[in-house]
Amino acid sequence: MTPPTQIAAVFDVDRTLLPVTTTERLFIRYLFARRVLGPSTLLRTALYLAVHAPRVGALEAMRRRRVYLADQEVARIQPLAARCYAEVIGPLIPAAARAAVAAHRAQGHLTVLLSGSLDFLLEPLQADLGADFLIATHMEERAGRFTGRIAGRWPYGPTKALLTREFAAAHSVDFAASYAYADHHSDEEVLALVGHPVVISPQPKMQAIAARRGWPTRTF
Repeated sequence: MTPPTQIAAVFDVDRTLLPVTTTERLFIRYLFARRVLGPSTLLRTALYLAVHAPRVGALEAMRRRRVYLADQEVARIQPLAARCYAEVIGPLIPAAARAAVAAHRAQGHLTVLLSGSLDFLLEPLQADLGADFLIATHMEERAGRFTGRIAGRWPYGPTKALLTREFAAAHSVDFAASYAYADHHSDEEVLALVGHPVVISPQPKMQAIAARRGWPTRTF
């Protein structure tokens, strides 16, 4: 069996490459500002949370289903995502984050964006940074419209690590020589896979994990 030879650099996006907030939160604000979303969206979201939040929690319920995208035309939303990236998200990516991706590319490493955010929202980021691969949330479509449901697996928590392992197997990645960058305690399993984990701007829980495991921390 041929030993793995590729070195990868895996980057979380929200609050890692993009500081402070999330790409999807910025996109939702963008859609409200342009009146693509309005009061009916808030009502549908409230009704959805009233049913599902008591069972799994409000945040988890929102992550599992993008109510604001339900019945939206794909051909309308995707160009708005590209505009949102160009006008809002892209300018917020710090120079240090761009430099980190560029440094790995210069060394011939496979650069991977790994996120629970929307793939069509992050495709402009992938192109902007020149990243080789994007693993993100893909939304179900039916008759040219989003249903609001996730198609396939959702890259969050343990599933992120599973998808990273599958990627590594498919691309002959040597985990011991590879890198991962992330901010949140839910990404601990991904960071633990590689020989060079880097914790970015950690909050207290992740800071404690980094201290216990001896992982370096930095900010972008």
